[in-house]
Amino acid sequence: GRAGDDLDALLARAAAFAPPAGSARTGAWTGTVQAGPDLRMEMALYVPPSYRPDRAWPLLFAHHGAGGRGEHAVALWRAVAEEHGVLVAAPTEPGGQEGYAFTAEERAAAMAGLRWVRRRLNVDETRIHLTGVSRGGHLTWDLGLRRPDRWASLLPMIGGPRLDTRGQNNLRYLEAAAHLPIRDLQGEDDDPRMLANLRLAFTRLREFGAKDATLLAFPGLGHDFRFDAVPWAEFLGAARRDPLPSRVVCLAASPDEGRSHWAEILATDRSVKESFTPQVRATEWNAMDDAARRRALVEEAEKRTARLEVEMTSPGVFVAKSRGVRRFRLLLDRSMFDPAVPVKVTWNGRERTRRVDGSAKVLLEEFVERFDRTFLPVAEITVP
Repeated sequence: GRAGDDLDALLARAAAFAPPAGSARTGAWTGTVQAGPDLRMEMALYVPPSYRPDRAWPLLFAHHGAGGRGEHAVALWRAVAEEHGVLVAAPTEPGGQEGYAFTAEERAAAMAGLRWVRRRLNVDETRIHLTGVSRGGHLTWDLGLRRPDRWASLLPMIGGPRLDTRGQNNLRYLEAAAHLPIRDLQGEDDDPRMLANLRLAFTRLREFGAKDATLLAFPGLGHDFRFDAVPWAEFLGAARRDPLPSRVVCLAASPDEGRSHWAEILATDRSVKESFTPQVRATEWNAMDDAARRRALVEEAEKRTARLEVEMTSPGVFVAKSRGVRRFRLLLDRSMFDPAVPVKVTWNGRERTRRVDGSAKVLLEEFVERFDRTFLPVAEITVP
């Protein structure tokens, strides 16, 4: 019918999306991003001379240190970009802060900057590498753990994840990012608290099954690193995001942060808390060393974090297990279901069936946010 024809046309247009040929130029240049109603920021870019807008290119989304500018992040990566055909985009911190504050506003500004770049450069959505130095290293960990389905790799440098009990804890989200290739470059003589968090993070990543996560700690260096310690051409050439994994894990402790790939936590129960008071006996706490206390805090946070694991066992058949989840949704592209057959979702042992049809609204809302030509959902299921 007409609705199906319209959806087919929209799908074709989305799959063929490419920025206008004249929307970018080669070399180093700067643009201005409207990152919010009253917030503008500069975006420094480097586009290699070999760039052609008729094919998709890998992107390094790079973030500078405290007091720096986007141009500094571009300068770090320019030789790699020029030699190996990689785009670089680096926003200048818009808020005037001297460091990363682990706020939703900073994360939103960064994602607005990424959307701006995607509208102007033909970016390969499976090869967006998130990186940053110092303040930008903290941001890389924060965005990477809270938006784990957007990146081909995480490349933080002299920055780390956060462990606390008052809303800035992102170590609690490690499991959802265990699939990501990670190279963390870090001086061994830097802030010992950050080093302790980093070592704990990589220990937990291994426990969650991470296969390509490496902390490179350099003896004798403080707040510094060796950029040449990674063979960047080999690493960037191999790291790719899977747009449609058969199994996903979503974690959430605050609103709007429960998405991973095609599944999203929509509502949590009362056990889930962003800020909390650890429930550890004083005698046990006093007997712990620093490493044990950090692990205890992470485990306390994980107990208060909603977890959703969903596997697509075959098209139209999903098995979901959860903790602390009251409601979730699945986004489906055409390969994931047959409109003539009800979709079956088994959630914590209880089976539910839904008939689903294609929806232009689902497609458009997703595409305007992500510009992802590799995953074009046309239906959603909300459970229960």
